[in-house]
Amino acid sequence: MVEFKPFVIFGTEHLITLAIILLSFIGLPLIFKQRDEKLKWGVGVGIACLIVVHELTNNLYYNFTLGLKWQEMFPLHMCDLSAFAIAIYFFNKNRLLFNCAFFWGIGGATMALLTPDVELGPPSSEYWQFFYGHGLVLLGVFYAAIALGERPYLKDVHKVIGVTLIILVGIYIANFVLGEDANFWYLKKRPDGASLLDLFPDPPFHIVVTIPLAVAIFYLIYLPLGIKDYFSNKQ
Repeated sequence: MVEFKPFVIFGTEHLITLAIILLSFIGLPLIFKQRDEKLKWGVGVGIACLIVVHELTNNLYYNFTLGLKWQEMFPLHMCDLSAFAIAIYFFNKNRLLFNCAFFWGIGGATMALLTPDVELGPPSSEYWQFFYGHGLVLLGVFYAAIALGERPYLKDVHKVIGVTLIILVGIYIANFVLGEDANFWYLKKRPDGASLLDLFPDPPFHIVVTIPLAVAIFYLIYLPLGIKDYFSNKQ
């Protein structure tokens, strides 16, 4: 029987996994950036199919292997929503879906990859499922941004913030409707693994800090594009 070691944040395995994911979501879009539109969108649809299959099977897999409670099986975490948003975008080219996936994915999936909510390291299935799923979200977002030339503008930041706050209220209510084991968006309690939330007040008062922080992160994500636009307009 294989004995799994506890996950070590920023340990050798973690850093190697992050490097592989980074090379994937930057390298693959660059490979297809100059190809014809039909091929580029075809690859995007392929990425979307991988995302949808993973999202529909991931929680079932956890249920049968790790005893995940039924309340936790709904794909309602921000990374789940960003995954579906970018997947649907590849089918209908809806820019709002891309913009939501862009900010949710970069903000949420990046934080998840840096401070993953896992207990066991490789080669445990829990480890690979977690990093594969979150890596796919970033692959989808950066493929759309690099290969397809999609990008948000300042007005899109405001729209995504509004959509996020509306959904947050719905997720908060859903957590209590579903019961004690539901903790989507970590609104009721902190994740089990080490995370930035450990520095915040105890739930539910951490929401007072996380909302302005999330807004600040959205603007910070947009900042490089805003700087680029500023200097472009001055030329």
